[in-house]
Amino acid sequence: MDLGHRLRSIGRMTQTSTAPTARSAFGQLLKDWRQRRRMSQLSLALETDVSARHISFLETGRSIPSREMIHRLAEGLELPLEIRNSFLGSAGFSPAFRASGWDSEQLAPLKSSLTRLMDAHAPFPALLLDRHFNVLDANATGALFLQGRAPGPDTNLVEIMLTDPAARAPILNWNEMAPAMLTRLQAESRHAGGDPVLDAFAARLTRLIHPGTPSLVPNTPCLTVRYALGDGVELTLFSSVMEVSSAFDVTISDLRLELFFPADDQSRALLSQ
Repeated sequence: MDLGHRLRSIGRMTQTSTAPTARSAFGQLLKDWRQRRRMSQLSLALETDVSARHISFLETGRSIPSREMIHRLAEGLELPLEIRNSFLGSAGFSPAFRASGWDSEQLAPLKSSLTRLMDAHAPFPALLLDRHFNVLDANATGALFLQGRAPGPDTNLVEIMLTDPAARAPILNWNEMAPAMLTRLQAESRHAGGDPVLDAFAARLTRLIHPGTPSLVPNTPCLTVRYALGDGVELTLFSSVMEVSSAFDVTISDLRLELFFPADDQSRALLSQ
């Protein structure tokens, strides 16, 4: 074998061994998230109108995804925006979604609108949370949940409930609320593909739930939180969580506006006063 042929053979061997490695980062990420969503290659193919064979080739590195293909797969897998950026980066593309600071000029119009919405919701409580339950803003009634703390990235609703007995003491149905909160933390973490902050909260909350506590089904249309206000007076609320639809910014996609409503006439009258 002449020297030129040997060099060409070595070059071909190098391309064969290194090219799949460059592609495998995306393929492994795709396979991992498909399995997290409990989807087969066929079910993902049907969801995204892509052949199952092509899904297999993408996962093994035999095919290289286009930017458009990554967006299509991300929609089918219902990926958070932050993870979509990871998908793009693993395939050598630049991120598509930015993460603006909460106090940035870009988010100022949205921030102002959400504040007006919370103020209009008064006298009923409203809290603006990020995905880790940091309280970014609150109306005057919602601030009562914070036990004297000011809204801000350093004030965390779950942390207050975990560490401040005075925050838990007025909750008459804590045995119902704690498991519901645990379920929500676990669901949010699963959707994000595993979130260490939420998982840590869930582990700590589990220790506050008495072993053997049965799964209670309230005799109301939806789960309510019952607060003791003293002198036998009780405030009963249910909540609704609002998210910003069609978000193209990671920070916006993480926002949760939790609006509380009175569950009975007595609670409505108390809040109106």
